[in-house]
Amino acid sequence: IHLNQIEYNLWEFWSGFGQGPDCSLHEDHNSTWFETPLPIIPYNGVIRFQVAENADQKIDSIIRKFRKRKVPFMWVVHPSALPLNLTTLLEERGLINIEPIYGMARDISQLPEIPPHPAGIHFRKVDNHKDAGAWHQFAASRWTIPSEYQEIYSEVVSHFQVGTPGSNAHLWQAWRDGQPVAKAALYLGSGSAGIYAVATKPEARRLGLARILTLTALYFARDSGYNLGVLHSTPMAQRLYKSLGF
Repeated sequence: IHLNQIEYNLWEFWSGFGQGPDCSLHEDHNSTWFETPLPIIPYNGVIRFQVAENADQKIDSIIRKFRKRKVPFMWVVHPSALPLNLTTLLEERGLINIEPIYGMARDISQLPEIPPHPAGIHFRKVDNHKDAGAWHQFAASRWTIPSEYQEIYSEVVSHFQVGTPGSNAHLWQAWRDGQPVAKAALYLGSGSAGIYAVATKPEARRLGLARILTLTALYFARDSGYNLGVLHSTPMAQRLYKSLGF
């Protein structure tokens, strides 16, 4: 059940990038992939592929569409992906296996206490236009989005309606001296609460900000009626999430 939810929450969340202005979401019974106007990874990509028959033709068709637009793209190979040799088929077409991402889950009915806030650091939920703008600038720097595309990025993520009543997407930021220095997002999916976009600027690392933000999001999810938390971790962040019970 946890593996299914780890995958499903990712599909639900990332599908949102294909639903903003000038974006496209392509979805059928065995695949999900999206396009945005941003020619930057990770804003075009395949997030679900479970094609048991004629996989080569479908892979080639998707890759042709990305390459016709001359945009870099990602292809997530998840545990239930088909065919079983999907990674090999992608590598044969010139795709490079860049990084393993580890799916993790935990019961959030019992959570560790949120640590004390470090001196000079303030935490708040994004719920206004000004804070949302600061988040967009933070994300733009995180993914090295050129200045000419930053307004487009803001339009792409507008679909998530972060901070508006009824939205499934929520985001918290840690602030120091009037600037956001860390962030974490939460997506309340149909069966689990997913943690995404956890990042801390280099000058604010080793203060425990990612731990505080992640726990803050999990407490919010629990208070919203969720029992299961899921996330996808880089190898570097695994130790943190394991210490939080994932």
